[in-house]
Amino acid sequence: MQGETLDGLRAQIDAVDDQMHDLLMKRAALVEQVGRVKSGSNQPPAFALRPKREIEILRRLWRRHKGALDRETVVRVWREIISACVNLQSPMTVAVFMPERGTGCLEIARNYFGAFTPVLPCRSVNLVLKELTQGEANIALLSLHDDKQACWWYALAQEYKRSVSVFLKLPLTGSANGRGDGRSAYALSKLPFEPTGEDKTLLVAETDGTISLSTLDLLLKSAGVPVNAICDSYTPDMMRKAYLFEVEGYLSDQDERLGALIDKENGKITMLRVIGGHPVELS
Repeated sequence: MQGETLDGLRAQIDAVDDQMHDLLMKRAALVEQVGRVKSGSNQPPAFALRPKREIEILRRLWRRHKGALDRETVVRVWREIISACVNLQSPMTVAVFMPERGTGCLEIARNYFGAFTPVLPCRSVNLVLKELTQGEANIALLSLHDDKQACWWYALAQEYKRSVSVFLKLPLTGSANGRGDGRSAYALSKLPFEPTGEDKTLLVAETDGTISLSTLDLLLKSAGVPVNAICDSYTPDMMRKAYLFEVEGYLSDQDERLGALIDKENGKITMLRVIGGHPVELS
């Protein structure tokens, strides 16, 4: 506005900062109230993370945002706020694959789950999964192709790991301005993946080695399973082949089409299991 002095503009900024701070304190107080309501429901204390609710908040802000400040910055600010508020209700700890200092998924973890959320660096995929299933972590962050000695998504499809599932793919906003060296990672937890309305499902398929990937892709699509992309492949032994598919939309592990396809192929497809999913990228 014409006629505004520098001191006057700075005074307005200070006033806005005070309002933002007041609202931030009010939000934290409301979160504490939510925690008290939960604790009074005669249910045992549980991990406070609610991925579906958080995605709904971020999508709403992403779509309503206007002005010169980029949307990625808005998401980054709110991720710090949301993560801090989750930690007010229950501790959040993230196990990450980090073979060497400053490598792996560390930056991705801090970018989404907050700079002050404790991170447990692990030198192997197996250690990450162990921290999540038996240790201090309630979230794990893993990339594809990082640890050649282990295939975490295939492990998740096995019966002994079925309590863990993927609930998020990061970065949620794309490149995140170069943080994390351009890599992507999947977040895992003991929480079941809840559909958010705009999702992709991760499906592990295993064959006896007698059918090709292209044939498997065609069989899935013919069965009505909307396969979108192949994310990774793995060879458990000399015969079997396993593939990680991305499926468009939400697919339940109990979907009848999966069991019907296994029965139809008479042993050629030995496993079809959903290991979770993730909301689509904000765009």
